[in-house]
Amino acid sequence: MIKGLIACVIDEDIVRAIDSDRKNGRAAGDLFVLRTLRRLSENVKVVAAVERDSRTVEELIRLKPRIVVNLAFCSLPSEPSFAGTLETLGIPYTGSGPVGIGLANDKVRSRRLMASAGIRVPRFVELSSAPPPKTIDFPPPYFVKPIQSGNSVGISASSLAGSFPLALKQADRIWRKLQEPAVCDEFIAGREFHVGLIENARGNFETVGLIELRFVGAKTGRGFSTQVNKVSGKHRRAFRVLYRPPSITPGKMREMSEIAVRVARLLQLRGYAKLDLRMDQEERITVVEANANPGLWDGKIWCQPSFEANLMRIMQAALRKARE
Repeated sequence: MIKGLIACVIDEDIVRAIDSDRKNGRAAGDLFVLRTLRRLSENVKVVAAVERDSRTVEELIRLKPRIVVNLAFCSLPSEPSFAGTLETLGIPYTGSGPVGIGLANDKVRSRRLMASAGIRVPRFVELSSAPPPKTIDFPPPYFVKPIQSGNSVGISASSLAGSFPLALKQADRIWRKLQEPAVCDEFIAGREFHVGLIENARGNFETVGLIELRFVGAKTGRGFSTQVNKVSGKHRRAFRVLYRPPSITPGKMREMSEIAVRVARLLQLRGYAKLDLRMDQEERITVVEANANPGLWDGKIWCQPSFEANLMRIMQAALRKARE
């Protein structure tokens, strides 16, 4: 049990959604975390995270919480600096620090680091607002997504481009909508897996969950997660995602776990993390993305032995880090 006040910092728009009847996506996930915290402690306070405003920090200084459960600014420019502010103030907080968040959120820098360490990543090229390259030195199909935004923001069915002109068109959409460059990946046709990691008492990452994603409605090997859009009054993804236990050998599971731990250490992640992997027909594993402060929900990746136990472990890792 955590003694003292637990401050759960949640984006302001998500707090409003939680307080209304529009609980979907991130709002539903953050509400699940909040309800779990309230089962673990009677002393939990929600603090709204307001971007480019000092109110959030001022509120935390006033409250003097024992720990911050940091669900704020996921993959936004403010995310690393907010973690850095908490560190400067000496307030223990869950998840990675500013360096780890900054590295993981930048899909170009993180991949270059991984590739230099011998970790398999997709071939890629950055597509910015500057004049684009005339060609790409790997064949289609291409997968085009924002260089920094997370939670599948900016990813739709058209993100899988069958030609170079279509890839440029998708990159232009991302720039106009999100004002950030795109990264154009070699698409890894195959199966997708997520590995959940939590630091143990010795400061080492352990795998707490490994799940396979099945994409309903996608061609075999061509499925991927997209952002949620409102269609006919309902919130839907391009492909419905099913989370299933992985149907792979124990040796391949160990390989995935070992790769995930290597990446987490390389990118200086801490507390907890999630790695997105693809496995092609030759069973080669490619790291698609590292998530410094991934969403926490009641999915299979965080439920062994229980979500409550893993959330407590995440908070204990933060308190240990603060004592170092």
